[in-house]
Amino acid sequence: MPNAHPYRRFIGAAVLALAFIVYGSLYPFHFQAGSLGEAIRTLFLSHDMDQQPPSGLVANIALYIPLGLFGVAAQSAHRARWLRIVVITLIGTLLCLSIEIIQFFDAGRMTTLTDVYPNVGGTLVGGLLAAPLTRYLTGPIHLHAPARQVAALIILLFLGYRLFPYVPTIDLHAYWQALKPVVYAPHPAAFDIARYLVIWLVVALMLADLAGPRRSRWLIGAAVLVVAAAKVGITHNHLSAAELIALPCVVIVWQLLASASRRRVCGFLAVLLALIVLGERLLPFEWGSYGHSFGWIPFYSILHGSMAANTQALAEKLFLYTSLLWLLRGVGLRYTIAGTLVAAGLFLASLLETHLPGRSAEITDAVIAVLATWVLASLAPEPIAGTNADAPSARRGPSPGPAADLASAQERVEHTGGHQ
Repeated sequence: MPNAHPYRRFIGAAVLALAFIVYGSLYPFHFQAGSLGEAIRTLFLSHDMDQQPPSGLVANIALYIPLGLFGVAAQSAHRARWLRIVVITLIGTLLCLSIEIIQFFDAGRMTTLTDVYPNVGGTLVGGLLAAPLTRYLTGPIHLHAPARQVAALIILLFLGYRLFPYVPTIDLHAYWQALKPVVYAPHPAAFDIARYLVIWLVVALMLADLAGPRRSRWLIGAAVLVVAAAKVGITHNHLSAAELIALPCVVIVWQLLASASRRRVCGFLAVLLALIVLGERLLPFEWGSYGHSFGWIPFYSILHGSMAANTQALAEKLFLYTSLLWLLRGVGLRYTIAGTLVAAGLFLASLLETHLPGRSAEITDAVIAVLATWVLASLAPEPIAGTNADAPSARRGPSPGPAADLASAQERVEHTGGHQ
């Protein structure tokens, strides 16, 4: 039965985006005494954008995009679209101004307007992106809608992870720097090749959910070329020999997998992606007799060190863990069960990391998996047995399988221009 108020599905995601902004902006919450008037004065006297490095600018914009995106989607559809964008932009503006003032009393933080400008811009960008997104995500919920809808969001996470820091360049020397590893380090590791292959096959499956299995056969080739070219054209980015070897293999392998049962493909890729995630966490497995401490503060390592490196690391974790949850859901597991399995596996891997030298063992990865589960379950509610979502299957008799059901659903999408 369709949800009478589909915008309510986005409220949890909007609250989570707001909570993450507050946590990331005020951590470690070491407050000290001070004057409110002096805090406001400091805020409006610090507005030199030259002091903002490109990585910080990008990170501040990206931090507020989810707030604008889900904040607009969480508002009632009866409100005019432009008004919803204005409302969430005002909320984002008040939020970042309040946080900057509070940061004056937070030891180790700086109060400056140079953070406010990109924060407001990020909220506005997210609000503008919400219009086409909500048209797609608030359609009628049927048996296969969750996998199809969430695929669009995970592809955005993939692009956010692969194309960071998103700053294009026209410097020919920068292009050479991007290709230099292929020339001077042409000896890729087998694990790296497998990693790129599995990640891109997951993206191909998402394209199949979005555009249909037939279109995905050539869409994956186009996506490979576009992303590879974009990586060369983005500053501080580079291609590796392992990636160049994996990309044509992805196109070839997907021609074989595109016609296979979706449930089997999801299960196959879920196992491979789980092994890739564990391999990244634990390899090379150099076990130490004495372990180091376990970090119980979420996002501790991400909030310390290089902002650029930590932002990219967070984007990668979001994509990998959310993709794994999505694949397990495609196998038939509920999000709650899938989230429990993924979070438990990541927690155990973190415990093992306490005996691996040079590793940061903490609760963060398990927390990310739990939060991702909550968001996915909120955006794509699972059908309840016995409702209208199951009725067509009962009338048709025995189901020919999830792949055939999805293929027929995608055919309807293709014939109706993407709208159901």
